[in-house]
Amino acid sequence: MDKKQFWDDLKSGVFASMIKESSKGNHLYSPKDVYHVMKPIFAEKDDIERMYCIFLNVKNRVLAIEKMFDGTINYSMVYPREIVKRVILLKATAVILVHNHLSGDPEPSSEDKKITMKVGISLMGMDVKLHDHIIIGDRYYSMADSGIIETIKNRMRKLIFA
Repeated sequence: MDKKQFWDDLKSGVFASMIKESSKGNHLYSPKDVYHVMKPIFAEKDDIERMYCIFLNVKNRVLAIEKMFDGTINYSMVYPREIVKRVILLKATAVILVHNHLSGDPEPSSEDKKITMKVGISLMGMDVKLHDHIIIGDRYYSMADSGIIETIKNRMRKLIFA
């Protein structure tokens, strides 16, 4: 397969649907694993921000990878209630948020951090874990590796046990 054909197939979504289907029942062990799985999915439509959720079972095996929200060139509206609905339907016990930055710079914006907090609070209230929020650009940024997810958990614990 030549490079142009590969790129055309990648952008058509052929690989994205294969990735989503073949991921079911498998583990993602690190943010780097998530990056490698999700990067081709974001190539399918690279002109808008999109938010995906990776829903996991109690053994942290992938139940589903689902696109939850589409946005614009630099913003995507995220509604925690929609994520909660999918968690309940899929019987998920953990979630990984993944979205793209078209600029290529995966550093989180203040809005990215706020929505992570909102989703984290929504999930924690249901005893569902938010493992990470990964932003994909030319490289990736993991909010778990940077300590943001732990900060959210600590704030929630203080509220609950205050």
